[in-house]
Amino acid sequence: MPGRPGRSGGHNRIAPEVHVLRGTFRPTRHTLPSPAKSAEWVPTEPQLAGLHAAGRAFVARVLAEYVFTPMEGELVLETAQVCDRLAQLRRARAGADVALRLKLDRVEQGWCRQFATFTNALKVHR
Repeated sequence: MPGRPGRSGGHNRIAPEVHVLRGTFRPTRHTLPSPAKSAEWVPTEPQLAGLHAAGRAFVARVLAEYVFTPMEGELVLETAQVCDRLAQLRRARAGADVALRLKLDRVEQGWCRQFATFTNALKVHR
C-alpha cells in the first residue's frame, strides 16, 4: 500500500552521525557535515616559562611538524613536563650509586609509560 501524500518519510530521518555510529552510513546516500575549524594552538610565554630545556625542545619539535587544537596543546604541555622529569631523572642517575640507580630506573619506567600514553593520545594534523 503506497504512502499518504505529505506523510511519506522525512519525519523519521536519522542524522548522518547516528548512521556512522550504527555502522549504516553509506556515502552514496548520506553526507556528513564538514567539521568545524578550530583555532591553531600556539603556546604562550607563561606556558613555556614553566618548562625546562627538555620540555621546551619537545614543544619546539612537535610544533615544527604538527598543528594542534587548544585542547591538544594542553596535552603537549603535559607531555613536555614529562620530558623535563625524564631529563631530571637521567641526570640524577648519572652520579648515583647502584641501589639508587635501580630505584631511579623504576621511576623512569613509570614516566616513560606516561610519556607514551600522552603521545598516543595526541591527534596530530599536518
